[in-house]
Amino acid sequence: MSATTGASCRWPGGADMADARIIRAGAGEVAAAGGIPWRFKAAAGIGDAFDFMVGEVPYLSGPPLHVHHEQADTFYVLAGVLTVQVEDELVELGAGDFASVPPGVRHTFDNVLADQPPVKTINLMVPGGLDGFFGDLGALGDEPAEADLGRVGEDNGVAFVGPPLRVKLGLAER
Repeated sequence: MSATTGASCRWPGGADMADARIIRAGAGEVAAAGGIPWRFKAAAGIGDAFDFMVGEVPYLSGPPLHVHHEQADTFYVLAGVLTVQVEDELVELGAGDFASVPPGVRHTFDNVLADQPPVKTINLMVPGGLDGFFGDLGALGDEPAEADLGRVGEDNGVAFVGPPLRVKLGLAER
């Protein structure tokens, strides 16, 4: 019997271990967007109903203001301070803080504190599918053209509707 393979193992309540998934620390597919490495622990592309990612957000690396047409975008901060914009409101989330943005609501996030290391956060997307966006984005290379980014976003249910937080706050030009 092996806890990692599930052979001949039953969970409490009788569920078969073969129906479960265990992803160890440091394991999972890694995708990057805008310099943020996200480690997918669960993803729609592998049969999950949601995407569960752990990321480390470096200083001034967050995405442009955007809207998910069908997904709720949820953050739980593990370490550091993550600044989140929801519509026109800015909120600082610290370790243990949680935010969830419903579909159709403009939002973005970033690490805007120069004196802190990358912010460690969990990102949960429901329903899943952001893994497809990351895959398509990765095919564009490190510096995608704005039109290509917009096309990949629209193909994956994301509309970019404004600048990144670093631009809004005057911390960077782009």
